[in-house]
Formats: sequence, structure tokens, C-alpha cells
Amino acid sequence: MNETVGVISSMIVQARPEQIELIKTEIGNFAGAEVTAQDSSGKIIVVLEADTDRQLADTMQKIGEIQGVLGVNLVFHHSEKAN
Repeated sequence: MNETVGVISSMIVQARPEQIELIKTEIGNFAGAEVTAQDSSGKIIVVLEADTDRQLADTMQKIGEIQGVLGVNLVFHHSEKAN
């Protein structure tokens, strides 16, 4: 059974402070990703919308692979069947 799932999540991305602007730009290039806040210590708040849980997980992994990203921590996750 392959049903479409609507997914929204938020995460904290810990980044090297000196690379934060480049990292924010790269995150913004991912479909459904939006940087909503940051601080000078390198923490970036990201809201991510996706069609499926798999798409969400793949995007989180890609964010974690950006040079200068130290970690990605999921804070909120919600999914439901799209009507």
C-alpha cells in the first residue's frame, strides 16, 4: 500500500558559526526547507515539509552532509495521510 503522506518537521542544525551563511543558503536550496531562525553560536532552526517520511529523512541526511554542519536534531515531526 503506497499512500501519500504529508509531513512537516522542525530541526536544530548545529553548524560552525563561521560557515553559517553558506550553510543557510545550501539548506534553502532543498525543496520544502525553510530557515526560520539562527543564533551566533551556530544553531539554525529549520522547518521542513515533505510528501513522505522517506523524503524527509533523505533531506535531513543531505543537510547533515553539508560541509560545516556538526549535527542535525529532529525537534518536531508530524505526518498524516493527504486527502
